[in-house]
Amino acid sequence: MGDVKVPRMTTVKLTIVDGDLEVERDSQVEPEGASPIQVSGSVRCYGHAAFGGSLQCADFQSDEGRIIVRGDLKSAGDVEVRNGELMVEGSLEARSVDVDRRVSVSKDAKAEDFDVGGMLEVSGSITARSVDVGGSFKVGGTAIVDNIDVGGSVDIQGELKGAKVDVGGAVTLAGGEVSDQVDVGGSFTSSKPLKFNRIDVGGSVILTEGGQGGRVDVGGRFESRGSLTFETIEVGGTVEIGGDGDGVAIDVGGTFQTSGNLTLKEDLRVGGRARIGKALRLNSLDVGGEIEADLVEAQDEVEVGGRLRSNRGTKANRIELGARSRASGPLIAKKVRIREGGEVEDIYAGELQLERRVRARNLYVREARLESQCRIAGEVLYQDRLEAEPDVEYAKPPVKTIELPKPPL
Repeated sequence: MGDVKVPRMTTVKLTIVDGDLEVERDSQVEPEGASPIQVSGSVRCYGHAAFGGSLQCADFQSDEGRIIVRGDLKSAGDVEVRNGELMVEGSLEARSVDVDRRVSVSKDAKAEDFDVGGMLEVSGSITARSVDVGGSFKVGGTAIVDNIDVGGSVDIQGELKGAKVDVGGAVTLAGGEVSDQVDVGGSFTSSKPLKFNRIDVGGSVILTEGGQGGRVDVGGRFESRGSLTFETIEVGGTVEIGGDGDGVAIDVGGTFQTSGNLTLKEDLRVGGRARIGKALRLNSLDVGGEIEADLVEAQDEVEVGGRLRSNRGTKANRIELGARSRASGPLIAKKVRIREGGEVEDIYAGELQLERRVRARNLYVREARLESQCRIAGEVLYQDRLEAEPDVEYAKPPVKTIELPKPPL
C-alpha cells in the first residue's frame, strides 16, 4: 500500500502503509488486529485525530488540535505538533519532540530533545538530552536528562540524573545527582539523598535526607534534614542541618543550626544566632549575635558580638568578645580580649585584656591588663606581668606563679 489519505471525520483500519499517511480533522485510524500501525514514511495530521493502537513512523507532524495515540508512539525522526497537544497512552520514543501546548505520556518517554510550550507529563520514566518546557514538567518515575529548563514547576517522583536544572518556580524530586548546577527561582525539595555541584535558589531548599555536594547559595532558607557534606554555604536567612555538617565555609545572614558536629576547613560567619548540637571545629568563627555549642575549637580566631555558650569550652589562637557580651564555659587562647561590660567565667590566656567594667571568675594568664571597674570573683594567677587600674576589685589578691594550671582543653 502506497501513500494513504484519511478524509475528514472518518474511521479507517490500517496495518502497514508503505509511504506517507495523511489524516484529516476529526478522523480516527484503527489497527487491524493487535499489531501496531506501521508507516514507512511521514504521518501528517490536520486537526484533531486519534490512533486506536500503537503507531510507528519515520516522523510525525500535526498542524493543530489534539492528537491521541492509544498505545505506543515510535518515530524514527521528529514528533512535531503545532498549536495543539499530544496524548500518548503508552510509551513515546522519537529523535525530538516539539509540541506547542501539552504532552502527556502514560508510560516511558525517550528523545534527544523535548520542547513543550505548556505542560510535559510523563507517568513513567524519561530519558533525554534536554527538556525545555514553558509551564510545568512532571515525571512519575526517574529522569535521566542532561539539561532541564522549565519556566514554571518541576515534579519528579523518582531520582534525577542530569547536569543542569534551571527552573523559574518550584522543584520537587526524589534525590539523585546534578553534576553541574541547580538554578531555581522559587523552592527546591529533594526527598532522598542528593549529590550536587552547585545549588542556587532564590527562595528555600529542603534536602529531606541530606546529601553531598559543592556550593550552596540560597536567598531565604536552607534545610538539610540529614547529614550534609559540602564546599560552601551562603544563605541570606536561615540554615538548619539535622545531623553532621562537613565542609569548607558557611556564611549566613540570619541563624544557623545543626544537631550534630560541624567541621569546616575555613570559616563560619553568622549575622544572628548559631547553635551547634555537638562540637564545632573550624579555622575561624565570627558571630554577630550569639552562639551555643558543646565545644568550640578554632585554629585562628573566635569573634562573638553577643553571647558565647560552650559546655566544654572555647579554644582558639585569639578570642574576642564584644561589648556587654556574655560567655559561659572556659576560654582558652594565646590572646583574649573582652570588651567593655562583658561577663565571662574562666580564662586561660597568654595575653589578656579586659576592658572597663568586665566581670570574670578565674584568670590564668601569662600577662594581663585589667581596665577600670573590672571585677574578678575567683582567683588571678599570672606568670610575667599584671597591669590593673586601682579600682579593679578582686575576691582574692592576684598571685604571681611559675606554673599555671593546665586548661581543660
